[in-house]
Amino acid sequence: MRAPLLLFALLWAQQSIRDSAIRFWVPSVVYGGYFPAADLAKRFGYSSVIGGEIGYKFRNHLLITLQGGGLVGDKVTEPKLLDSLFLPSLAAAGMLAFVDENGRIFTPNLRQRGWTALLRIGKLFPRLRFPGQNPNCGPFIEIGIGYLSHRILIDKARSERLPLLEGEYLKGLDRLTAGWGLSESIGYRFFSNRGLINFFIAVEAGQYFTRSLRGYMYDRGLRDTKRRRDFWQGFRVGWSLPLYEKSPTE
Repeated sequence: MRAPLLLFALLWAQQSIRDSAIRFWVPSVVYGGYFPAADLAKRFGYSSVIGGEIGYKFRNHLLITLQGGGLVGDKVTEPKLLDSLFLPSLAAAGMLAFVDENGRIFTPNLRQRGWTALLRIGKLFPRLRFPGQNPNCGPFIEIGIGYLSHRILIDKARSERLPLLEGEYLKGLDRLTAGWGLSESIGYRFFSNRGLINFFIAVEAGQYFTRSLRGYMYDRGLRDTKRRRDFWQGFRVGWSLPLYEKSPTE
């Protein structure tokens, strides 16, 4: 009995959203695509954030959201990361490669990995919504504070054991970096009168002030004390499943 009653309650609230500004929870599945700038562009290319967020919309159209996601990317531009570690005889022959303990020659694959978490506060402007949409839709702006962590994944491409790329030594190569920063976004949120068509799209910029969490670069034999500016610009899209608390007529 509980499932049909819950479904009825959700449908009743969705019918009521048509002409009333209401409050509700907004969980969403989110994808973000970002182009790096400043120091981040010297290390990585295009980055993706895949994750989710949970938000709450108030009747006065304020929005508070908490977002988290995993950071992935296939382009690493860190200059000369492994050059000093390649086998000299192979490097002389034009092969930038290693030889594992079983004699297999391989070149590691480099990828971006990391995560990000943000707390945002925003404002929805329903007066600027498209014609025919309910008063919970419209453009929005957001500002937020967040934490960014990124590193270089060194994939041995299924080769066997190689001490140079394992354990504590690997930590001196992965450039693990993290820090706090700000984000700003502007976009549009749509909530249907009924059904599952609820989404948002936004353009976004982020400015993170980070530093190395390793402190030492084994490949260069240097301490890493640089204060970094890891900036990016991009977009964020999400599919939402609103959880309506009650009918606004109650």
